Amino acid sequence: MNQRKAMDTAVLVLVVVGSLVLLNVISVGLFGRLDLTRNKEFTLSRATTDTLQGLSDPVTVTAYFTADMPPPFSTNARYVKDLLEEYYASSNGNLRYEFVDPLSEETAADKEIKKEVKQDIFGRAVRDETSVELELRSLGIPPVQVRVNEDDKIEVKRAYMGIAILHGDKKEVIPVVRETAGLEYDLTTMIRKVSREKTPKIGLVTGHQGPDPQREMGKLNGLMGQLYEVAPVDLTQNPEIPEDVDALVVVGPKTPFAEPEQRAIDSFIMSGRAAAFLLGPVSPDLQNMQANPNTHGLGPMLESYGVKVGDGLVIDAQCASMNVQQQRGFLRISQPVQYPFVPLPKELDPDHPLTRGLAMASFPFMAPLELALPEGGAVKGEVLVSSSERSWVQQAPFNLDPMQQWDEQTLGEPAVHAMAVSLAGSIKSHFNQDASQEGMSVDPAKQGPSQTESGRVLVMGGHAFILDQFMSPGNEALALNLLDWLVLDDALLAVRSRGLNAAPLEEVSDGARQAVKAANILGLPLAFVAFGLLRWRLREGRRDKISL
Repeated sequence: MNQRKAMDTAVLVLVVVGSLVLLNVISVGLFGRLDLTRNKEFTLSRATTDTLQGLSDPVTVTAYFTADMPPPFSTNARYVKDLLEEYYASSNGNLRYEFVDPLSEETAADKEIKKEVKQDIFGRAVRDETSVELELRSLGIPPVQVRVNEDDKIEVKRAYMGIAILHGDKKEVIPVVRETAGLEYDLTTMIRKVSREKTPKIGLVTGHQGPDPQREMGKLNGLMGQLYEVAPVDLTQNPEIPEDVDALVVVGPKTPFAEPEQRAIDSFIMSGRAAAFLLGPVSPDLQNMQANPNTHGLGPMLESYGVKVGDGLVIDAQCASMNVQQQRGFLRISQPVQYPFVPLPKELDPDHPLTRGLAMASFPFMAPLELALPEGGAVKGEVLVSSSERSWVQQAPFNLDPMQQWDEQTLGEPAVHAMAVSLAGSIKSHFNQDASQEGMSVDPAKQGPSQTESGRVLVMGGHAFILDQFMSPGNEALALNLLDWLVLDDALLAVRSRGLNAAPLEEVSDGARQAVKAANILGLPLAFVAFGLLRWRLREGRRDKISL
């Protein structure tokens, strides 16, 4: 009997082991992943796969990572390798990648160079660069200093953690991969940049005392230069917009646009190209707490398109904080204070491609907007950003003091106010193109069309959200999404916003909070007691059966 039982057990073990071996053999050629994150953070986005499948010529990606790195650098290297493997699998063979350890590429001559250590004039140990180090420096990938534990000693080691993307004579580089958040966006952006035939050109309207692109918009200006060709367009000198400009951006003008300038912008939009108007009633000076008034004069033209720019500034109880210096005795301390002039919406429009997936963007010093679409339904208007239900509009003169008292009785009834609006569709010209009806003598050859069937206009009630002092990751993503939307480059919109979603805890009542707290404190001990009682009762029941 025992012998037969042993044989059955042996057969069962053999069957199980054989099944596992067979399953492994079958699964060698199969690969699958299950991404359980809410926004599929570890799955290639549709934009990335479309970009890779649309490659007509091979693109080479070389990742230079020093081997045997300590965490988290080793984890980053593994992530990069897995990501490049997925890029390769989705590219139909048009993306090739290499994962290179620079030390393994060193020749015997390089190793001899590393032995020849010299001293500089300060007595520091120096040596000549090896051929590998020269090559990486020419690519723009510098060495970084990493602390490693070798032989129970902490040492500083030179390491490489960079990526180079090559396509023909074009080159893009990620010098150092210190973290993996946003890496897919960086890679996809650079692949698109080296593989596209023409760089889109963004026209930045100047000449109306708006913010200085270099001094006040340095962060955004640098990012724009990586993705687009940015050209100033001064309509005060020449009221014509070059034909090679793909999109137009008007940022915070302080002086009115003359009629020829407005006609040039109107003709640009009627030609089927897109324009963004980042306007506002004031240009804030937070150093002196002054609100310098802006008078752009574009209100009537925008209202004819379908957006009415209101007077005043939106103030919102759901807002960001600012640090205020206060004197306490002999000490001067910095204290965070909620500042209603900087609304902080919990969520932007989740359906529009420009704002889908974005959160934690702030909108300082915004004028209220109102959709006033012309009759006929040919223009589609969408509110992209709104204030909360507890917001108001403060009229001039504006008091920017963060320590002032905000009294609801003085402010009036709260309401939701639009702060960013998009228009798309059949937009009509603001100006009557029939010059004879206006009594004007205009060359017909210089008149633009009276309507566009594919117009794209974005209006925002302020421009301060793109200034350096307010630039946050959410604002940065929104500003770049805005430019992509203008030039119809929707592919990058979804990729850029990945990982920027906020996941705030839902508010619960005090009773529910206390219940959860008690469950966390007493739950586990009570569970052990219940398990002990259950086991004790089972053992007592078995003893009673045995005694019978």
